[in-house]
Amino acid sequence: MSKLTLYNGVKADLLTITGIKHVALWNNQIDRENVENAFLYPAIFIEFLPSTYRDKGNKAQSQEYDMIVRLHICFESYLDEDTTVLTLTDNVWQLMHRKQYGTFGNFSRVNEEQNFDHPNVQDYIQDYRTLGNDNKTNSLVPGTLTILSTAGSTIISPTQNGIGVMSIGSSFIIN
Repeated sequence: MSKLTLYNGVKADLLTITGIKHVALWNNQIDRENVENAFLYPAIFIEFLPSTYRDKGNKAQSQEYDMIVRLHICFESYLDEDTTVLTLTDNVWQLMHRKQYGTFGNFSRVNEEQNFDHPNVQDYIQDYRTLGNDNKTNSLVPGTLTILSTAGSTIISPTQNGIGVMSIGSSFIIN
C-alpha cells in the first residue's frame, strides 16, 4: 500500500469529524499563510515523518518500515482562552487511535504537543506510529513492439516505455 493510498484514507476519515473544514498534506501552511492558498479553520494537515526501511526476506521483494504520521490540528481563535481545540484533538484521537489502513499496522498515538509560535492559531500536534509494508509488484507497462527486418539485421524497438533491442549479425545492443 502506498503512502498516497494511506494519505487518502486518513484524509477521508478526518473529513468526517464534525467542524473540520480543511484537510491537506502538510506544507508548513501556518508559517507560510501569506503565500499559500487560502483555507478555513479548523484544519488538519497530514505530515509523514522520515521512516527507516528494512528488507524482508532474502530477495528483498518487500520492505517494512516504522512510520510516524503527524497530524497538525489547527484552530483559529481570538479569545484569551479557548478550550475548543481540546475537544477537537480528543475527537481526532477517538477516530485515529487503533485505526488501520490496508497493509499498514494499527495507528497508535505516541506523542501530543502544542506549537505556540503562531498568533491566533493553535497548532496542536498528534503523532501516530504505524508499521508499513511495501511489496514490489511485477506489473509491466503495456507496450507495442515494432519489428523491422533488413538483410543481416533485425531491429526491435518499443513504441512506449520499455527495452529496445537491436541485433546486427551476432551482436546485440540493449538500450
